Amino acid sequence: MVEYLSGGRIQGSTALVSSPPQTAWKELDRVTLGSSGDSMDTGTFTAKDNIMILEHKIPTGNARSKYRFNGDDDDNYATRRNQNGGSDGTFDEESFLYQYHSGGTAEGFSVSQYSNISAQEKLGIAHVVENNDSGANNAPTRDEYAQKWANTSAQINRVEVFNDGTGSYNTGSEIVVLGCDNDESDSGTNFWQELDSVELTSSSSEITSNTFTAKKYLMLELYHINTGGYVNPKIRFNNDGDSNYASRYSDNGGTDAQSTGQSEVDLRAGEVQSPATTTIYVINKSDKEKLFISNSNMQNTAGAGNAPSRAEVVGKWTNTSAQITSVKFIKTASGSFNTGSYLKVYGAD
Repeated sequence: MVEYLSGGRIQGSTALVSSPPQTAWKELDRVTLGSSGDSMDTGTFTAKDNIMILEHKIPTGNARSKYRFNGDDDDNYATRRNQNGGSDGTFDEESFLYQYHSGGTAEGFSVSQYSNISAQEKLGIAHVVENNDSGANNAPTRDEYAQKWANTSAQINRVEVFNDGTGSYNTGSEIVVLGCDNDESDSGTNFWQELDSVELTSSSSEITSNTFTAKKYLMLELYHINTGGYVNPKIRFNNDGDSNYASRYSDNGGTDAQSTGQSEVDLRAGEVQSPATTTIYVINKSDKEKLFISNSNMQNTAGAGNAPSRAEVVGKWTNTSAQITSVKFIKTASGSFNTGSYLKVYGAD
């Protein structure tokens, strides 16, 4: 059906669908601290061909995270790191993988994915956001990591996250390990459950979700098609249009810029007249600032002779009294969201 907002603006369409097959990411293990400590260790879990790690770091004092797999503390790890769009740094023959390398007292959220084939080195990509102190006047920081564990004889079946700073992880700090085989069986329960799906049936100045069930972790997928000019989508949560947002971003690998005290976050995904796809991960605890990581790919001019554009954004919504239960994308340029643009919301506790 088609739903309308005030003034006759189209919100989108919703439709009943059959239950999806259970062939996607499954939760393999989880560690949630009940008291402060310096380590989160899963113990042994069932190995899968692909691994995803969600980490929510709540520090007390100066704390930073490093990763080890399968109890291996030899010099079998290497990392390439970029912080806030600066020059890359490399760390070879280490006894751990760097994560949250800078340390400090900032709350952080990271999403890491690893190929996990036994006979191959384990390659991973990690994206990290830290709030860099509370409040919308403090832009978050971001890290990007390319990582590898040089083991070629075993799959990852244990994850240890440890702090070597002078502080510790506070109560509620958590790691969640997800896994999926390349031929994942249709059994168990997918970790990411669809909470909402909206698709435009005519052009609109907004793409707005329905109210959905609050979850600790959110994954948003936005695909938008422009109609005339640019779109430049900006994101709001729970229809909050006050100055409660801050962000840091890079366009096409350029120098980082930041925005503070904003009424929404610019996803930088509409600077060209083209379709764009965006994936956003969010940590969504009611008593914490909502930190998110966004990556966008924009078609740019059609054809293989024109490389796409990309945008990397980290942001925060500084509300500390409610969970996100709705999302709105607002067009802020001369174009509109065209028919076929859609939003999908997934979540998990």
